[in-house]
Amino acid sequence: MNLKKFELIIFDLDGTLVDSAKDIMIANNKTLEKFGYKPISFKNVKHIIGQGIRVNIIRSLKMQDVKINKKKENEMYDFFFSFYKKNLYVKSKIYGGLNSFLKNLKKKGYKLAVCSNKLETLTKIVLKKTKLLKYFDFVAGGDTFAHRKPHPSVLNNIIKNFKINKNNVLFIGDSEHDYHSALNSNIKFCLKTKGFTNKPISFFKKSYKLKSYTNKIII
Repeated sequence: MNLKKFELIIFDLDGTLVDSAKDIMIANNKTLEKFGYKPISFKNVKHIIGQGIRVNIIRSLKMQDVKINKKKENEMYDFFFSFYKKNLYVKSKIYGGLNSFLKNLKKKGYKLAVCSNKLETLTKIVLKKTKLLKYFDFVAGGDTFAHRKPHPSVLNNIIKNFKINKNNVLFIGDSEHDYHSALNSNIKFCLKTKGFTNKPISFFKKSYKLKSYTNKIII
């Protein structure tokens, strides 16, 4: 994959920079069990990740045909947030080759940003714990702007911050939410495979594909 045409590269977090599935599942299941519901299995993690804590909870309960009122949803959200904030980088790990990849991008003068649907506070904690924060010029979470991915304003707001032409921007993500976010903002998309999507690779039309950060990438 040739990145030379780009000036700004924006990365998703979960499933793209960090394999965080186990820690998210643990926090999710602690929350479900605390409130008397069944935990989800690891194979179902991909079905819940991508739209933030609240959606994780709602999707997990939907698998059990359970609906809850807003009060209980808020209570479960608060418990999840509190537990996850203290345990968000226990079993998680960054993908192989990522440090060298980001270091080389910075050396070449690329601008780098993160755009996650995880809360900005939690996103920055993860980036600090992984020691990746130093590589990024801008970090946006699910509550940084008025909307979250895949709303077009999210990536557009990040791009405006850099004053870079959209033709020179690439968004690297692992899910359909990221893909639609790029389409909605009219920028190029690269699928980080083996992330958290359940969609087949064929779903991501006219996209670059990246199997790993150790692959040959021209920068």
